Amino acid sequence: MTSRRQVLCGLAMALVAPGAVLAACSTDSDSGGSPSDGAVKPGGVLAKVSDVPVGGGVLVDAGGRKLLLVQPTAGTVNAFDPACPHQGFTVSPPAGGTIVCPGHGSTFDAASGAVTKGPATSGLKQVPVKVSGGNVLAA
Repeated sequence: MTSRRQVLCGLAMALVAPGAVLAACSTDSDSGGSPSDGAVKPGGVLAKVSDVPVGGGVLVDAGGRKLLLVQPTAGTVNAFDPACPHQGFTVSPPAGGTIVCPGHGSTFDAASGAVTKGPATSGLKQVPVKVSGGNVLAA
């Protein structure tokens, strides 16, 4: 039986250049058992802890996907998907403990990602990371 994914990928291949669609249509087994979303594998280095300012944060590339790394207190690093849940604008790194969306002005708590002012109605999605040996690693 043909899966929904196979049908959609087949349709996409018929409408778009094949090279642009092949990566999106791969499965876990196509890529040796690893996810095909471009995310850094668990244990992969995202940044040095020293590159993430205490009380601030930085946007990093995580295998083709952006992540916002924040260090609310020395040695504690959290990561968030930087896409604002309101309309997907990339939020700015925190200043003064607040993350701001440049699109419509939503604000989020820099430590937790919780929404503090709308129009967003939910917080930023947290992404698991860990600190080891001076590096921030994908968890």
